[in-house]
Amino acid sequence: MSEHPHIRAAMGSDIGRKRRNNQDSGVNESGVYMVCDGMGGGVGGERASALTAEHFKAIAGEPIRSRQIIESALDTAQDDVYELGQDLGGVAGTTATGIILPARPGEDGNEQAPLWYVINVGDSRTYHFDLDARGNAIASSISHVTKDHSQRQQAIDAGLMSPQMANATIPRNVITQCIGAPQGVRPDFYAVVPSGRFVVCSDGLYSEVPDAQIAAICQANPDPERAMEALVKAALAAGGKDNITVIVVDVWPDRPYDEPWHASKLDDGEELETIGDITLDSLHT
Repeated sequence: MSEHPHIRAAMGSDIGRKRRNNQDSGVNESGVYMVCDGMGGGVGGERASALTAEHFKAIAGEPIRSRQIIESALDTAQDDVYELGQDLGGVAGTTATGIILPARPGEDGNEQAPLWYVINVGDSRTYHFDLDARGNAIASSISHVTKDHSQRQQAIDAGLMSPQMANATIPRNVITQCIGAPQGVRPDFYAVVPSGRFVVCSDGLYSEVPDAQIAAICQANPDPERAMEALVKAALAAGGKDNITVIVVDVWPDRPYDEPWHASKLDDGEELETIGDITLDSLHT
């Protein structure tokens, strides 16, 4: 588990009960908390997620992480994974989601920026919870920071189907974006207030464990390491049909936030340093 004065993070991964290899990769280093879920079958998916994770590890070595730096890493990952697919005679791909701090955490904790990045490509997820005064996650505050890049979510957003109908008729794992896709990627960037508990996970967690159970587990386990272990265990107990990777990140801000926590999707090219007043206001709406 990684620790700083205001941040505690724990990561775990399990092959599950059905897969022959683990196609998930994760990064929990120096303020970079990312999960990548590979696809493309066997070695292709495993290598795709590992290649992409290596690019995020390189970001973790940077003292400053601008959107431009993050996008450059994503572009390079896209090129590498696409080339991998070509070499394997098919398509190799990976999802990527998680949190990237705009500066490397310092030992004194004074690095804490007013906003952090959350990014997403594909259908892995980043969740958020508020923490109570004792540091317990509040189950009722669970929210999805990211939105799945999937045909199911696309049909819901377009108003073509209700969530219930989409869930019943469209397979969950038909995604519309992944790193390595021939048509390229358009990652989502969000600005988030660094406060509360974040859960970053591959679909091996949420496809087996409903949101209400994820929330209950997070509330029952104040320690990030134990929360992560309990979430992985719950996914295994529910069947473990896929690889499972989970990162739990708890953040205590320098000062309490009086406004309700919220995330805001950034416009194309918008950096945290130049975020507009309207966007910033929306974080507290």
